[in-house]
Amino acid sequence: GKVVQILGGVGNVGSEFQALHIAQRLAGSINAKPVLLQSPAVVGSPEAQRILSRDPAVQEAAALFDSLDIALVGIGSMEPSRMISVSGNAFSREERAELQRGGAVGDICFRFFNADGGPVKSPLMKRVIGIDLVKLRACKRVVGVAGGTQKVQAILGALRGGLIDVLITDQRTAEVLGSAQR
Repeated sequence: GKVVQILGGVGNVGSEFQALHIAQRLAGSINAKPVLLQSPAVVGSPEAQRILSRDPAVQEAAALFDSLDIALVGIGSMEPSRMISVSGNAFSREERAELQRGGAVGDICFRFFNADGGPVKSPLMKRVIGIDLVKLRACKRVVGVAGGTQKVQAILGALRGGLIDVLITDQRTAEVLGSAQR
């Protein structure tokens, strides 16, 4: 078996290393081979994305995106965590505002979606190195992990769009989601 990293590193070098470390530890715990996506998650230009996407280390992981059995993903709201926003390896406040104007309520792997879970079209997506929503949807089972009431709209969008099959959350968020679904 293999554990495949489906989004480049997020945040500063320390936190990028952390993502690699988590993938390696998970692989080790189930006697699988880690396949790491050795690149930043968001790069400065579409040209940089095209060049990095041709790198053999990136291609090895990306080639496996079509055959994933289980994907474990976070669901991001339009307000990024402090760690991500100060890291410089994410979209700026202005870029996020632009995505919101386009209808974005949240993201999975920096692929932004609207309230119905449909993809938000933006040139910014040409700067992301990681799985896209089409390939994610094709995965046999997608487990979304998200908590906190600030993520309710993002979680609802992911559920409505069929982007996740299983949700791991906290009790308070589950209660708010239950009320919103009525």
